[in-house]
Amino acid sequence: MDWYDLERWRLESEIDRLSDLVGIPEGLRPRCEFRDDGARFIDFRYNGRLRCLSFSERGVTVERSTRDVSELMYWVISDALCRSGGTWAQRASALYALDPAWAERWCAELAGTIGPERRHEVPTLPPEEPFVLGSPRFRSPRPRRPAPVAVRPSNRRPAGAGPRPAPLPAAFVSPSRSVDSCDLCRKQRRTPKGFPRFGLPGR
Repeated sequence: MDWYDLERWRLESEIDRLSDLVGIPEGLRPRCEFRDDGARFIDFRYNGRLRCLSFSERGVTVERSTRDVSELMYWVISDALCRSGGTWAQRASALYALDPAWAERWCAELAGTIGPERRHEVPTLPPEEPFVLGSPRFRSPRPRRPAPVAVRPSNRRPAGAGPRPAPLPAAFVSPSRSVDSCDLCRKQRRTPKGFPRFGLPGR
């Protein structure tokens, strides 16, 4: 397992956790893989940036690009809520339950989109009917890097060998290194510098 597998697991696990809380269906949750069905997908191999893309007849379109994981999560969840239906008040209430700042931002963006003549329709905060968050489902545990072949214990011992030495602590075991055939592959496998960590409430 390399850095791509780990970061993909972290992003998709956070998307699933937040989606479970507000009841977003599986089909509306972006994944870190190319999709040609019009759904959005996430790519984070471009210079360390998190890009949310979609595929259409015009090709691949960059919907949004950021280095902030919380920014990406806000856009993913608010967009999925809009596409899953419900009233503006219900969407604002769901976002408010996750983070009041997300609901305030979404209402401000909504007010700027619909124009002054309809701003009286923008939901008021805090919502009159609080949203009841659901329970996150069980997720697969964090994937672990397999031990290098060179340091895996062997069941075969030479004749006359003494007692088996005590295993080295994990801190002294060097991780395996993958060898790529081209410079492009090596650059894609390199962990981006300063990749943001999750900073959402309750994490």
